Amino acid sequence: MLNLEIENFKCFTHKTIPINRLTVLAGANGNGKSTVIQALLFLRRTVEHCAKWEGGDINKYQYNEINGLNVELNGSYCLALGNSFHITPRNTSPEFVAITFNYPQEYFQVVYEIDDNTNLHLKPIEVTNTIAINDSVFIQEFYYLNAERIGPRINQGIKFYDFPNAGFQGEFVAQLISDTNSNYTFEIEDSRKNVNSKSPRLEQQVNAWLNELMPGVSVSASYSPDTHSAQIKVDNYYTKGDPTIATNIGFGISYVLPILVTGLIAKKGSFMIVENPEAHLHPSAQSKIGRFLAMVANSGVNVIVETHSDHFVNGIQIATALKEIDKDLVTINYFSQEEYSEQPNVESITINEKGELSNWPKGFFDQTQVDFAELFKIRKG
Repeated sequence: MLNLEIENFKCFTHKTIPINRLTVLAGANGNGKSTVIQALLFLRRTVEHCAKWEGGDINKYQYNEINGLNVELNGSYCLALGNSFHITPRNTSPEFVAITFNYPQEYFQVVYEIDDNTNLHLKPIEVTNTIAINDSVFIQEFYYLNAERIGPRINQGIKFYDFPNAGFQGEFVAQLISDTNSNYTFEIEDSRKNVNSKSPRLEQQVNAWLNELMPGVSVSASYSPDTHSAQIKVDNYYTKGDPTIATNIGFGISYVLPILVTGLIAKKGSFMIVENPEAHLHPSAQSKIGRFLAMVANSGVNVIVETHSDHFVNGIQIATALKEIDKDLVTINYFSQEEYSEQPNVESITINEKGELSNWPKGFFDQTQVDFAELFKIRKG
């Protein structure tokens, strides 16, 4: 298992976050979940910007020495971190930020200098890399889906990509589905195929999984290089076989499509980070997208999810009980405020073979019970 260590970055002075094959970040707003994701994204951006790409048999980034390059705090991976003052803990005056990937036998650390509170970048001043096996942060494929994904659009853009991906906001999902329709060498691996479709093609597999989340719904995609645009059309019980443009259907389909597509194509060993997969989904679909991402993680992808949905967590519990994912591959990190502490508390929760949580901290998806208790008091008078 990976331990992510964060020093002097936003709300964390020094915190270690366990990262498993499937890692769920849960807790109230403003307690550090997004900070963990931003630290991961900033480290990845550092690798992309400062490391040397080695093709051929190596085919990954090599980052073993400082080269004097700065890393921007805003722009890449939808990051909007402000300046170097904004990304350091309050009431402290740290001289550095450090982000570390710690594995049992190897680690990768970047230390950044803070020399001016107005800088829009951080400068790496020290890098230590003993990684030989766990190279997920160095491979080309890295997938991130922002919480602010694009809603329904009549048309989407198209682009050249180094590896198939849906974009950070799902903005290229129509092109990606359409591309794979014409690329007959691209097939979904067996461990991620939906049992209700024998086809290995992406569009058919997306529709099989989509039908589990939203019965009767399917999509089709096309794109035109001449107009530099792509299009998703949607079919359901009411369109009666005559698909309509995406803007005539609600936000849920547009928000979940990038998750399904990315989960099906993500390379084994890569990172897939998803913010708020439950957005715009009915509770039953929230539970099922939890089971879907558990399946993706069990197939070999490192899935990290930030969520506020108890239904999503329920789906992961069900997936564990059904052996759709190994219980030892799942960690739920619960973030909360700790009195008199300068940083949030992080409590790790595991799941046993029956789908039961190892503990249930106060505030961890207990609002239904809290509300029922309040209603009981009101009714009792």
